[in-house]
Amino acid sequence: METATVIHEGECQTVRLPKGFHISTPTVGVRQEGEAIVLEPLHPKTWPVGFFDSIHITDPAFSRPDQGQLPPVRPL
Repeated sequence: METATVIHEGECQTVRLPKGFHISTPTVGVRQEGEAIVLEPLHPKTWPVGFFDSIHITDPAFSRPDQGQLPPVRPL
């Protein structure tokens, strides 16, 4: 097991991870399981660039159902 350094900064703490524990996202989720503290990378909740361009529905039986009427728009 490798070890990490905990640095106290006022009310917060910083954990300095060893070189082999690279986190590729700028934000992580934090949760506690018993005495263990688990860090999990948080990934953006967006579609990858070009995702919708890669979707091609060629089945002629596929059709978009009627979406009905839109509700009236209130003026701002």
